Amino acid sequence: MDQVVGREMVAALLALAASQDLRARAEAGCREWFRYALADGDDLRGWSVEEIELHFHKTALTFDHGILDYPFIDTRLGLYVRDLSGVHFRGLRPIGYYRLITLLDGTDDDDYFVLDTDKSAAEGSSGEPGA
Repeated sequence: MDQVVGREMVAALLALAASQDLRARAEAGCREWFRYALADGDDLRGWSVEEIELHFHKTALTFDHGILDYPFIDTRLGLYVRDLSGVHFRGLRPIGYYRLITLLDGTDDDDYFVLDTDKSAAEGSSGEPGA
């Protein structure tokens, strides 16, 4: 494949993601997970919604999957809290992620909300979040 074809494919995928508003839809879906979790009494592993920042990570086309027999688009947001220790990149400690899975026509197929880190584990011995 030459570079021109590759650039055209990337441009088409970027246009598809923009036309389907995938970033905004992922952010809205993640915020829905927050609302559902709080309504169900989930303590979000000790984090408050106000502490958690959403940052776009990537949008990727998956066309050859080990289980699923159809192509899909995976839009992923990182869930972060401020890192006062300065250890983590951009001063943000990763604590989880949100994935929105859509079909090529824009239909939602699935989504995942994952919090990997308890606040008590992240605080460490200093008592500061992200230390």
